[in-house]
Amino acid sequence: MRNTPAKMTGKVLKATRATYEVMLENQVIQCTIRGKLVVDDENYASVKVGDNVTLLLVNEMEGVIEKILPRKSQLTRTIASRQYKEHIIAVNIDQLLIILSTKNPRFKSGLMDRYLVIAEKNRLHPLICINKIDLSNAEKFAPYLDYYQGKLGIPVFFTSAITGEGVTLLEKSLQNSVTALVGHSGVGKSSLIKAIQPGLDIKTAEVSERTRKGQHTTTHVQLFPLLNNSFVIDTPGIRELGFWGIYKKDLANYFIEFRQYAHECQFGDCTHIHEPGCAVKSAVSRGEILEERYNNYINIFESLKSAHYER
Repeated sequence: MRNTPAKMTGKVLKATRATYEVMLENQVIQCTIRGKLVVDDENYASVKVGDNVTLLLVNEMEGVIEKILPRKSQLTRTIASRQYKEHIIAVNIDQLLIILSTKNPRFKSGLMDRYLVIAEKNRLHPLICINKIDLSNAEKFAPYLDYYQGKLGIPVFFTSAITGEGVTLLEKSLQNSVTALVGHSGVGKSSLIKAIQPGLDIKTAEVSERTRKGQHTTTHVQLFPLLNNSFVIDTPGIRELGFWGIYKKDLANYFIEFRQYAHECQFGDCTHIHEPGCAVKSAVSRGEILEERYNNYINIFESLKSAHYER
């Protein structure tokens, strides 16, 4: 009598065009797909990093994925310069760790706020990490700590993968969660993961001396299990961050501090940019809303205006 392949449930750590690395408890096996996948949602077009799947175990090291289990969340983007299409970066995420560097590459609050919009849209708990603090004076970035953590309640960490500053506190914030790491190339995503767990096989590289921009050491999305009952998803550095499913009429909803003022605006459909009697603009003028963040809101709004998918 022939042995029937065992059915198992696992988590996808890495996905390529033809093969998938799937973790079964403490073992990682190579999987493929044969025929059509069974899905509970017709929008599950392909297997993504972070997916929980059922598979047939062919032998101790190989399996065949049969079904994608229901997803609880996803991180998506689109690239505006290409055909407008949803690109799912990873799924089943709890937190979004937004990593910026003090310099090399330079700190960009606009990118930080774009990622915060994505986190709010996708109901992901956001964390902000200002890395390479050894290259700058932490006092220079104190206003971001005061506003984003003090007023908005978003945890802000100052870290250095070189000196180890802040790494232990950051590690604690990742416990018992699946956290996606996002940010430009060169900000130190991979270096921070290695500082948290030195034994992981992750490539790191220096920032280009010529361009002062990061070099792509992570070329694909990959999920890494850590020792503290957590996972981190290392994502390729994104130089062009396009929104998916975010429209200019809804943008203000994703700037959480606007909510307490918006109902006081003179017009119900106020964009908080040009209209008179805008309570949000008044709050900016009083210093209750950080002016830099408000300007980032305007820049994001204007970028959405020209997108052909706007309605």
